[in-house]
Amino acid sequence: KAATYHTVGTICFVLNFQTIMAGRLGVHGPAPPGWIMGMYWTNICSALMFLVTFTWMAMHSGARANAGAAYMLTRNVRLPIPTPKMLDEARMTGNEFEKQRVIDVFRIPFIAPAPKDSVEDPESGQRVQTGERRMPRWYHDEVSELRKDEGGAAPSPTSNPEHFELYRGLQEEWWGYDIYSRIGLTFWFSHWLTAASLYSMCHIFGELRCLWPAWTVVPCFVAAHYAILQLDIVRPKEGSFMPPIEKVIPFVPFLAVLGMSIDYSVMDPTPFWQIVVYSLSWICYSIQFLWALRLYDLARPRHRSKDAPEVPGVAWAPKEWPIPPAFENSVYLLSAPKYLEPGQTCLTQEMKAAKGSKGQSVPQKLARESQHAMLPWKLFRGAIITTCGMWVLIMFGRGFEQVNGERQLLIQEGRVERWPSHMQPWMSPWTRKGMRTEFCHAGGCDRRLSAEQGELAHVAQRLAAALGPLADALETNTPRALPVETMLTAPKKAPVQFPAGLRPELLAAHEGSVAAFERAAGRGAVVDLKTSLATPFALSGVEGLGDVVGASWNEAGLLLTASSGSLAECGPSPIEGVWSCRRSAAPPLPAGLRAAVAARTDSGFRAAAAFDGEETLVLLEAGADGVWTTAGEAHAPATEGRVMKLALTESHLIISLSDGLVLKRALSNGATSKVASPFASVAWHGACSMGGDRFAHLASGPELFLSGPL
Repeated sequence: KAATYHTVGTICFVLNFQTIMAGRLGVHGPAPPGWIMGMYWTNICSALMFLVTFTWMAMHSGARANAGAAYMLTRNVRLPIPTPKMLDEARMTGNEFEKQRVIDVFRIPFIAPAPKDSVEDPESGQRVQTGERRMPRWYHDEVSELRKDEGGAAPSPTSNPEHFELYRGLQEEWWGYDIYSRIGLTFWFSHWLTAASLYSMCHIFGELRCLWPAWTVVPCFVAAHYAILQLDIVRPKEGSFMPPIEKVIPFVPFLAVLGMSIDYSVMDPTPFWQIVVYSLSWICYSIQFLWALRLYDLARPRHRSKDAPEVPGVAWAPKEWPIPPAFENSVYLLSAPKYLEPGQTCLTQEMKAAKGSKGQSVPQKLARESQHAMLPWKLFRGAIITTCGMWVLIMFGRGFEQVNGERQLLIQEGRVERWPSHMQPWMSPWTRKGMRTEFCHAGGCDRRLSAEQGELAHVAQRLAAALGPLADALETNTPRALPVETMLTAPKKAPVQFPAGLRPELLAAHEGSVAAFERAAGRGAVVDLKTSLATPFALSGVEGLGDVVGASWNEAGLLLTASSGSLAECGPSPIEGVWSCRRSAAPPLPAGLRAAVAARTDSGFRAAAAFDGEETLVLLEAGADGVWTTAGEAHAPATEGRVMKLALTESHLIISLSDGLVLKRALSNGATSKVASPFASVAWHGACSMGGDRFAHLASGPELFLSGPL
């Protein structure tokens, strides 16, 4: 039995470490929410602790049981089979009559009775007849030879075979390790099944982005968990101080998958839904903590007042062994009985038994008295207390995170926080090699076999972007001229009066109108350049996206870029002072944005971005597959403390700095032109194209300047 437990434990080690290491959450895809990761890691680590505990106890009990078996076979138990020497000594031969007494040789049978046998009186010293007939000499020789090993206790209705008592005494060495290795196996399965269900939903939601498979997988683990607990915990109420939490704990993954469904849904992250998700997580944590306490209640030993009746085929142990009642019939512990059933005999005991009063006077061997093996319970109790402590600590951590903000104690480089609690690395992801061209969803960012191939692909892509214009120039008959810096006329102030209190920093133009936006307040004004009238508006539906860092405007409507990388699609124009927006279906941009802008194209979306700590501008494109891919890179102008803002048209990228410098860079060949020169006396903000070579530039005040050919 112990060897079976040990073999099962070895298999469980593989399952446990595969769940931890093979599919590491947050490496191959986005990191799941913190609240579910807390439950997952506490369960999987508790499972590992119980796995190590029950495997070592099974190994310990197996070694002690083997030693006890060797002791019984070599020192106590002897089968009553005579040896050849014993048979030779017991054989009668024809000359045995010569050993008879003379009077017995000449006695006529049936006529001359045998003389009475006599024994010596210890008080008088004289021989006294016993009243029994004297037996022949050969009889006494046979008795002394065949029964020379007698002297044990005579069988009686209350006597028990000696090897029964000896075996039960030896079981004191391992019965505690035996039962707690079996209980530990149940506790391991309980924690591992919960962890496996949590891992499955994290993988399905975070990496596969599916909803219904998560709800399909969870019932399988729940049903298996519930069935195992019902099979193993057979008497849960006897001597218990807690309610039967084992009826509830298997269903915790249902609450978790409900919270994950809300967490990853397209619903707006309003405070109400955040409270719902957090409430579900706290219900799960509370049930898990109560289950940890219930483990102690189920596993603690209890003494019994009397022995249970022995039933054939049912495990039995003496009342002196404090076995947990909840697992009494599932630990399969079978000890030797304390008495023989009516009609049963013990050949070994009969062989050793003596005749008459001599046999009755020899005491029977009993199981040796020893202290009960409670060390296994003390060790197992330590594992349960550790589990309780882990849940207390993780619940404290969850409370701290909710009060002070999710994951604020650690650096989250290259990650974007989504509601309410998980950090999201978006495509193209920042990998451990610092290259955005290694796509995690394609297996390129963490596959050991493809690491070198991914790096070569990245270098090839950069070379293609850099050498492409040169190759095009060499293929033409006439040499291509270098980009010429174009000096336009000085910007002129437009007679526009912005609403009081409005401090816009970004511009977007479309069909003779210019929209000016504030970064954080979610408001702005639309300027009609024909009438110079500024009409204020408020943005709706952009709550929770962050500050606005870029905007583009065309016939399809307004497209805003937030500091978090998220995009928002708005209507063609404000209606009654409200410009309605919604979160775009386009994937968010990578984290760490210094400046960014996105625009619609015929095939999807195009974006330009500058990242913190980098000196390049990255052009990204997203098609119907919803994944950002790198379309090219170029050096960004040295800011040297100046703030940079970006704007996009169908063919050009507009770069504006806070000192008034405005550059226009062609997307096709990278040719760069200067639209406006620095003008230090004014603090400048965003700029945008109004078509052709006409541009609008926003200055502090706020004031709107227009530039272009006369």
